[in-house]
Amino acid sequence: MCALTRLHAPASTYIKSYYDKVQAGQSVGSWGDFVQKLKNIYGQRDNKEGVKKELTVLWVNKDINIES
Repeated sequence: MCALTRLHAPASTYIKSYYDKVQAGQSVGSWGDFVQKLKNIYGQRDNKEGVKKELTVLWVNKDINIES
């Protein structure tokens, strides 16, 4: 709940289901579930990590000719 209070629109709009669950006395799940939901909505947190992932995909894919 502490993390939810730190969110501002539009994030708070997407996470409204957590507010509703708390109001109804239901479980909101784990911290990992919460973080995963934010990742699904907003994608990667760090541009460096995104670039590393993209380069890794290119490095592993032997069908791409990156020299031309």
